[in-house]
Amino acid sequence: MPANLTPQYKEAEQRYKEVITNEEKHVALKEMIALLPKHKGTEKIYADLKKRLSQLEKEMKRKPKTAVSRRERMFNIPKQGAGQVGLLGAANVGKSSLFYALTGAESVIASWPYSTSHPVVGMIAFENIQFQLVDMPPMIAEHTEPWQWGILRNADIVLVLFSVVDDPEKQIAELKQEIERYHLRRVIWVSTKIDALPDGQMPHFEVEALYTAADQLMGIEELTREIFDRLEIVRVYTRHPGGEPDMNDPVILKKGAVLLDAAAHLHKDFAEKLKYARLWNSEHEGIRVARDHVLADGDIVEFHIR
Repeated sequence: MPANLTPQYKEAEQRYKEVITNEEKHVALKEMIALLPKHKGTEKIYADLKKRLSQLEKEMKRKPKTAVSRRERMFNIPKQGAGQVGLLGAANVGKSSLFYALTGAESVIASWPYSTSHPVVGMIAFENIQFQLVDMPPMIAEHTEPWQWGILRNADIVLVLFSVVDDPEKQIAELKQEIERYHLRRVIWVSTKIDALPDGQMPHFEVEALYTAADQLMGIEELTREIFDRLEIVRVYTRHPGGEPDMNDPVILKKGAVLLDAAAHLHKDFAEKLKYARLWNSEHEGIRVARDHVLADGDIVEFHIR
């Protein structure tokens, strides 16, 4: 009886083949088991997947957590700030220059290709929060390794860079193939070196892209705003009864989060013992709101617990 494997299962199987760490293999195997059609034709496949999962779990228990390879450390970059952003682009496209313009942190900025050989992490300041930015080695064709794509798949946003001075349409086509092949999710297209074009000339591309010139800081403010918008987060501020909120220390939540989510983020007891809350924003002054009230960016909340 034919297995009739679905495209979704085949994609999960491909991801399993590409990952490096046991932790990622564990996730991929469980995803394959969940997506595998359950019928007579897949019984052997199901048994094999369960066997591999069991063996992997035993190996993970035996392997000390301290015994982590250099590749595994690079693959697992802990997220910091309000979101993690990765950089994707070909050699000498200006990734490191943009990284410095966005973060002020030193990466390797050079005129020769492949000058960045490992991930470099910095922080982007946006108003009163920060985003984590990961500068990656060039990631096109033969110059990539599976762990590099793992980092980008794990990121919340990927900035996809192409230079306007070196056949941008060819770069875009190649990048599109890589994005589809490695199942990257949320991407922002960014054209670089726009200052190399004649004054007033703003080209149009196959993709909707932001214009940047890192050395002149052109487009940097617009790019950071776009990152914030694409992350789909809200900043919520808390205050004690009778006190003032700390506007430099917001609670970061996903859009659509409700009052109870903010309470749970602060402490599980807040969610369990929440009696009611009051809300301040541009339209309301201390109104009483329900536990399922949807929060907006900039809301100030005062919790009252039992």
